[in-house]
Amino acid sequence: MFDSDGDGVSRRSILRSAAAGTAGMSLVGSAAGQEVVPDDPAPGPNVTFFGFDCDPDREEFYTEVSREPTHDFGESEVVELDSGRDGEKIQLAVTWPAPRDDAEPSDDYPVILRATPYVSDLRGYTVRDCIRTRRLAENYIQQGYAVAAVAVRGTGGSGGCMELMGPNEQADIDQAVTRLGEDPKSNGNVAIIGRSYDGTTPWMPARKGNPYLATVVPFSGVPDIHELMYKRGSPETRGYAILNGLYYIISLAEHGPNSGTGLRTYLSRASCPDNYAQGTLWSSYAAATGEYDPSGYWTSRVLKPGVARNYDGSVLMVHGLQDWNVDPSQVYPWTKSLREAGIKTHVYFGQFDHRYPDDGRIKNDDDELTAAFNPDWADFLLKWFESELKGRDPAAIDDVIPAETDDSTPTDPFAARVNAQSSDGNWYTADEWPPAEADPTKLYFGTDGNLRTAPSDETGQETVYVDPTQSYNPQPGCDACVTVESEPFDADLRFAGEPVVEVTVTPTGPANHLTAHVYAVDENGDTDRLGWGQVDLRYAQDGPEAGTVVPGEELDVRLPIEPLDATVETGQRLAVVLSQGTAAGRVESPTPTPVEVETGGDNGLTLRAWGADLPSPETVLAGTRSTGASAYTAGQTSRQLVEVSTPETGAVEDVVPASWTVYVEDNPDVTEVREENGVKRVVFAEKAAAGETTTYEYFAEVPTSADETGYYRLGPAEILLAERTEVPGTGGEAFVVGAET
Repeated sequence: MFDSDGDGVSRRSILRSAAAGTAGMSLVGSAAGQEVVPDDPAPGPNVTFFGFDCDPDREEFYTEVSREPTHDFGESEVVELDSGRDGEKIQLAVTWPAPRDDAEPSDDYPVILRATPYVSDLRGYTVRDCIRTRRLAENYIQQGYAVAAVAVRGTGGSGGCMELMGPNEQADIDQAVTRLGEDPKSNGNVAIIGRSYDGTTPWMPARKGNPYLATVVPFSGVPDIHELMYKRGSPETRGYAILNGLYYIISLAEHGPNSGTGLRTYLSRASCPDNYAQGTLWSSYAAATGEYDPSGYWTSRVLKPGVARNYDGSVLMVHGLQDWNVDPSQVYPWTKSLREAGIKTHVYFGQFDHRYPDDGRIKNDDDELTAAFNPDWADFLLKWFESELKGRDPAAIDDVIPAETDDSTPTDPFAARVNAQSSDGNWYTADEWPPAEADPTKLYFGTDGNLRTAPSDETGQETVYVDPTQSYNPQPGCDACVTVESEPFDADLRFAGEPVVEVTVTPTGPANHLTAHVYAVDENGDTDRLGWGQVDLRYAQDGPEAGTVVPGEELDVRLPIEPLDATVETGQRLAVVLSQGTAAGRVESPTPTPVEVETGGDNGLTLRAWGADLPSPETVLAGTRSTGASAYTAGQTSRQLVEVSTPETGAVEDVVPASWTVYVEDNPDVTEVREENGVKRVVFAEKAAAGETTTYEYFAEVPTSADETGYYRLGPAEILLAERTEVPGTGGEAFVVGAET
């Protein structure tokens, strides 16, 4: 998320920037007593350390639209708004199209916006000069779109404190969208697009339900930064205040007077140590506990609930399934929730890392392209804009390179709502992701090291511990690991979505974590990592709050693997490695102790799989939950839809928070609601039948008081077989906003 489009950030450049920031603060101190502080762009060259700013001479690689230009480059302007939050300056630059000589003048242009911390003071540049907007400007202004950039507060020529996605920043961007939507030259439709940090800003006005926001195109965005940094109690190295510090340095050094920023604007951001200190404090809190802090610092940066509740536009969700800068779990399974909320959502998931779809270069002398490179990306995106910003039927847009059939009939590239790429490099389209043929399938951990298609009657125990020689991406067979492998497959095994490891463990100490890696292993023993996941055992099950780990007491662990689209090819084996190693920048427990892992029994890996000779889905206990929405205001009614597939007939109960109200008389599927152990159990009238999928529906009223604002865990549902058993896939969560907040 937090990288440049150019050279990487070195330790030396950070230290140089910090020194420049200190010098700038001295200058500010001497000028602060002046009655009037000038804010003209500072003279001199645009000196940058991180390579984020505007540079007209810098070369870039991107694909170009194939349609002939319909417009010329028109007027460029810089607009400076007073923030409705606190009066700080919001700097906004826009370049409009101009009709060609033979066309009638128009004041009806859609606007494509990039909201970013990575621009210079825009008074010295146009969007054609800036690294983050050049590809948009060169491709789409001549196609009849205005292209704009807004500097988030504390960067470029915008005032205020750099907030790392905070409430003031969210309000500023929302205000900029409104200004562009209401411009006399605009048709009232605005899109926001961007990658990384710039892929996060689109969700800010979407969260607020801005009426001018017609579509968002986030590449590797971060709708929940706490979940990215501290997921399931396993912090990233960036989570220990590094991110806050880095952006504070960027605000002071990269966007200091040397970058052209006016002195008055710089003064407004140079007095922000309290803002930075707050971020540092709550970063440390989250890293230690894994929880959202009591001050609201992190919950104010959770954008998902408001988007589902308020947004009325469309989404083109772009993410690389090999992106470990912003993990794919930031967007899946959230895409399912967006669709359930009625938001038009098109998914584009490729096997690339933290890149654009048309930046698939391998950094070598030959500038080789990867299989994830899309040479038609600019045209694909133009069709999306034509549809969502101009209201054209994509199947009728024959003046943009069409997807053609054998009879050259143009087709709608968005008729199938998914473009996805498997790990073997092959692209496909589907109506949903994972595809409909991907059935829930469970593979079991045998006591003999085999990955089995049926559970074992026996159970055993193996020990995992930290091995310094295998601490990162430990390989199958490592001494400190539990490894289970399948037999070689006689046909390709395909699986997609979010696999889940379910295993019983016994910790030997209070501070532990467990990591799972999934590999394809060829006949020579060479491995291809397909996926990974890590949890702190305090978060053995889904939930926003940490549990207690008691040495010697068993824990049932649900460990999700990061979303993937994978192929285990014919002749290869599938291997699962459980360890106390790490992956993708995650941090080990500070005082790790060994963990006993149970094999045999029902311990195993659940996949959404197809292709190979695997057990039919009706042999697997599985389910789904639809919550109707991911966020509610006080007193709203929540619709719960629970599906249960089971190999055995059994009565089913759901679990909801004790403060939620479920009325038996209003829910015909429900026979009883009882409260016990701090939750409510919703008892269903009909048993789930063996080999079938049974659906249960009921309605619950969420809490009403302000002090009950927060996240609530729903489920998982339980089925009463030989013993009470949780139904995988039926867990969920919802955010409730209390009446007085």
